[in-house]
Amino acid sequence: MIRPLNGDGSSSTASEPDPAGLSQRILAEARRLEAPDQCASLDELARRLRGVDPARIEGDGARLAFWINLYNALLLHRLCLRPIRGSVLWQPRLFSTVAYEVGGEPYTLNLIEHGVLRRNRRPPFRLRRPLRRGDPRLAAAPSALDPRVHFALNCGARSCPPIHVYEPGAIDEQLELAARAYLRAEISVDAERSRVVLPRLMRLYRADFGDRAAQLELAARHVSPVRERHAAGNERLAIRYGRFDWTAASA
Repeated sequence: MIRPLNGDGSSSTASEPDPAGLSQRILAEARRLEAPDQCASLDELARRLRGVDPARIEGDGARLAFWINLYNALLLHRLCLRPIRGSVLWQPRLFSTVAYEVGGEPYTLNLIEHGVLRRNRRPPFRLRRPLRRGDPRLAAAPSALDPRVHFALNCGARSCPPIHVYEPGAIDEQLELAARAYLRAEISVDAERSRVVLPRLMRLYRADFGDRAAQLELAARHVSPVRERHAAGNERLAIRYGRFDWTAASA
C-alpha cells in the first residue's frame, strides 16, 4: 500500500507558482532533519506539492531539478522517520510504498526514478515498466533521458552519490559536476592489464549509459587516465565493473 508522507493535513492545495523552487526548499529542509520530531516544517512544505501540476512545469531543466530534489528529499524524509539498518536491498518496500502526493497523484521513489526521470524504463531485474500506457504521470517526465541523473540520486546506500540541491538554471553544469565527482571517485585504471574499472551503476543502468564505446567516452570525458589511454587508440581497453556497497549509509 502506497503511503504519501504529505497526504494528511488541511493545508491549502492552491496552485504552486514555483515548483522547482519549492523542491529546493523541501530538500534543504529534509537535509536538516535529525529526528522525527523535527519534521513539522518539512511536512508543511511537502503538503504544498499537492498544488503542483507536474505536467505544467516548463522546460527540462526545471523538471530535472524538481524531480531530483524531490527524490532525495523523500528518501531523507522517510529515513528520518524510520532509519534502516543493514543492506538497502533488504528494504524493497521502501522504494515502492513511500511517496509524495504531487498534484493529486502519488509518486514513490521507484516512480520518480524509473517512471519519470528514466521516462518509464524498466527498473533493473524487473520485467515491466512502472507506468501503464495512458497514466497521467507520464506527462511529468522530461523530454529526454539524461543518464547523469544516476549521479545525482541517492538511495541511502554507502556507494550512492552525495545529495545536492539542484537548480533549473544550472542543472546542466550541476549534473556535469556530479558525474565528474562520482566517476573520478569510482573509476580506476589498471595500466598493465589495459583495463578500466567503471562504477557498478553503469552496469546496472547500461540501457541508459549505452554500449561499451559510449561508456568509455563518458569515462574519458571526466577521468584523465582513461582519456589518455582512450585517446591513444593503440590498445583495446577492457571494461570491468566495481563493487557497489548497498550497506545503509546510516548503519
